[in-house]
Amino acid sequence: AGPAGHATGREGVRAEGIGPGEYVLRVRCRYAGAGGEVVSGGIEAAATVHPWPEPVAGLTATARGAGGLELRWTGGDGGDVRFVQWPGPAPAEGAELTAAELPAALTWVDAAGIAQPPPGTLATVSAVAVLGERALAGPGVAVEAPEAVSGLTVRRTSAGRAKVSFDWPEGAGRVTVAVTPESGGERAEHRVVRAVFLREGLELPVGPGAARVTAYAAPRSAHAVAAAPLDAGQAALPADVAIAYRLLPGPRRMLRRGPAVLRVSLLCPGGDPGSGLPDFVLVSGAGGGGPRPRRPGDGAELCRVTGAELADSGTVEREILPHPSGGGGPYAVRGFLLGGRAASVRLDEPSLTSLVVR
Repeated sequence: AGPAGHATGREGVRAEGIGPGEYVLRVRCRYAGAGGEVVSGGIEAAATVHPWPEPVAGLTATARGAGGLELRWTGGDGGDVRFVQWPGPAPAEGAELTAAELPAALTWVDAAGIAQPPPGTLATVSAVAVLGERALAGPGVAVEAPEAVSGLTVRRTSAGRAKVSFDWPEGAGRVTVAVTPESGGERAEHRVVRAVFLREGLELPVGPGAARVTAYAAPRSAHAVAAAPLDAGQAALPADVAIAYRLLPGPRRMLRRGPAVLRVSLLCPGGDPGSGLPDFVLVSGAGGGGPRPRRPGDGAELCRVTGAELADSGTVEREILPHPSGGGGPYAVRGFLLGGRAASVRLDEPSLTSLVVR
């Protein structure tokens, strides 16, 4: 059978448009002779046309919510699609190759195109159509897997704000910190620069409700598709629960004021405070202008309001008597949270200068 088309040149003849199979190639020459056109006897040679896969026409990558990337492609019919990373410049799309020339298939991409690149990866993934010993080069897409962040901790500092701490990942210039409300509200992302973080730390608005905070190194390339981190640093932030206390002047009784009054209140802007509230204790310092307590053990315990009392009534008031040592004169006091969830409940303190019992 004759070829569906052919191309000729000084180096030889190329037949096109014929299917796979065994063929006999006959080449004859025509030239002008004395009596007219002369056709040579020609030569024959056996030729085999091998099957080739269809080339991969398009390749895209998108981040997966469950972590990693999803690769999608078009074309590549009639063969297997293999994902590789070329050690040097990638061959032109459609270039004919042998399977032996290909780099090893990437181990972090499965046959369905689900990719889990190791943290720190920045690579161009190329799709190659392979059929037996023959392959066709295809398109590539740049992907990146940000470095995970370790040592992430979150602590509320004031109403609606929290201090975020973590170990800065080596080699990262920026880190993305995301705050996702547990109630299903909108996720907020914050880009953090290394120099600012090391100099000033990081405090973010987080709202009163419970939230999930994640942190990972920001992508290094603006042209790469960033994988959703599979093991990003993550910390749970409980809903804002605070215990506030104030020292109020005692009520007037004839010409004198009565004992000072301690008012302790439970604040729950984020909703249900839950169980396990800590106790509030008021500790006295030394009389006569002595130092203010810095820890619960720095003085005598004047009064205690239990977490159960606060959960039941919300606000508790107690009278504060003169200094227990009997020395007389004004003395400084300070409140502390002990037991229960003391580490996750915020203590709302007044101005320290107001915490003096006279």
